[in-house]
Amino acid sequence: MRKTFCLLTILFLTLGGIPSSALGQEKSQEKIKAYTLAIEAQMLRMKGVSPSKLLPLYQQIIRTLPGPEAYIDYAHTLLQTGELNQTIQILTEGDRRFPQNPRIPLLLGEIYMNTGRQEKAIAYLKEALQRDPHNPRLYERLAEVYLSTKNYEAASKLLEKWEKKAPPSAQLYNAWGKCYAAIGLYKQALEKFKKALEFDPENQEALRYRAAIYQILKKKKEAIETYKKLLELNPLSPEITDRLGRLYLQEGKKEEALKLYQGLLRINPGHTQLVDRVVSILIDMGKKEEALKVIDQALKVKPRDSNLILFKGAILEELGKKEEALQLYLDYLARNPGNPLLYIETARLYWRAGKRDKAFQILRRGLVHSPQSPEIYHALSVLYGEGGDKGKALVNAAYAAILKPKDPQLLFSLGALLERQGQWKKGEKFLKKALQLSPGNPSILNYLGYMYIDRGIKLKEGVALVKEALKKQPKNPYYLDSLAWGLFKMGRVKEALRIQKRSLKYLKRPNPIIFGHMAAIYKTLGNKTRAREYFKKALAHMDYKE
Repeated sequence: MRKTFCLLTILFLTLGGIPSSALGQEKSQEKIKAYTLAIEAQMLRMKGVSPSKLLPLYQQIIRTLPGPEAYIDYAHTLLQTGELNQTIQILTEGDRRFPQNPRIPLLLGEIYMNTGRQEKAIAYLKEALQRDPHNPRLYERLAEVYLSTKNYEAASKLLEKWEKKAPPSAQLYNAWGKCYAAIGLYKQALEKFKKALEFDPENQEALRYRAAIYQILKKKKEAIETYKKLLELNPLSPEITDRLGRLYLQEGKKEEALKLYQGLLRINPGHTQLVDRVVSILIDMGKKEEALKVIDQALKVKPRDSNLILFKGAILEELGKKEEALQLYLDYLARNPGNPLLYIETARLYWRAGKRDKAFQILRRGLVHSPQSPEIYHALSVLYGEGGDKGKALVNAAYAAILKPKDPQLLFSLGALLERQGQWKKGEKFLKKALQLSPGNPSILNYLGYMYIDRGIKLKEGVALVKEALKKQPKNPYYLDSLAWGLFKMGRVKEALRIQKRSLKYLKRPNPIIFGHMAAIYKTLGNKTRAREYFKKALAHMDYKE
């Protein structure tokens, strides 16, 4: 009773006391009803009632006592129910009724911003800023839209205005920093983020940007120190842990990286990415048995995680336990028949064990559970190709590409298969399409370039493509061989010899094609002894598959 009395007292005071006239009394009763409905809505929201059930209450509130906050609360509730168009309609009505309120155009601007309608977002945020020119949040939101649309000039002018109109803050200098970073002025960006940290030493946005810029500028030591600070503020962040761990690995600090990842893995033992990092480091350090224990521990938490099963199978293979890996996959598939990659890995192990029929059988079984899997059709294409059935290899490769027409790897495989079967013109079409989807892909660049070179067509274009591939992987012996062969075909034999020597320097396993090319180069230069030597090497490794 006392609570009710207090609430009513507050309401009467808010409404200006007890009215003297009948009309005033009626209006006051309407206001009391509106406030009561608002309180009821808030209480129901706190209880976790579905937003759709709150909508009738807000409709009554707006009819009884329309106000900016009522429109905003109603709009938020509509957004929670997914009614975007109705939300915009209600806010537009509210904006028309309350033309001085900055919060309604701010919310409209944010909605348009989040739905990709940047011009409308800019218009409403500008309007909000005119109504409240000292609000930092409005400057921040408008600056974000300008930066997202790459309108750096407008962003810069806005930030200058912000600096004059609103008090300096971490948000202001973060916005300045992001603007400078976006146009590549990294030193100026660092200075602005430094200022942001003077206002807020624990500002994670500023620290993240500084760490990222240090990485761009190759200042790994500074990046490491910044990520350490971030990790102190957010010790359970897998993202920051991973960034710092990768930097440690780049610096050759494997023990520090391992300790970092293991610390977080103890808290999240089933986190697949963390398991991957720890296992990779342990394998690189030669601790394969320890890596296996890490995966087994993770599988206790996530026994149905197919990625963990694949990790374990790969390590068992490296330990020479291929039969155990095969059984692991088969046991998992018996309980969880779904992941196409597990069928593919199982088929690969069967194939390597000489059990070709079982390899095809397991892939067909995979298609029963995943009939539209391009990966399984691609695997079938590979096996048919290795088995000498060119027709079936081509059919399966083509069907894989049909199922996933924008996958550059599948298009690359189809193009390469067509080229190897003598249909190079058709193959060229798919190789070019793959390159369009994955520009700068060194494997595709080299394959297409070598195809032109080896066939003696478009030699200049072929050499140019191979050179692009070498920009990505300058020590790749196969790309160097392609370049040497292109130069040889263009009559630049001495240059070809120099490049081919580099190819042999980086070659880890014998390759008859590279040896054959070297033999041809030496023969053209008149060095018959060396030519004969490399010709014999090529013949000795003719059964080698690369």
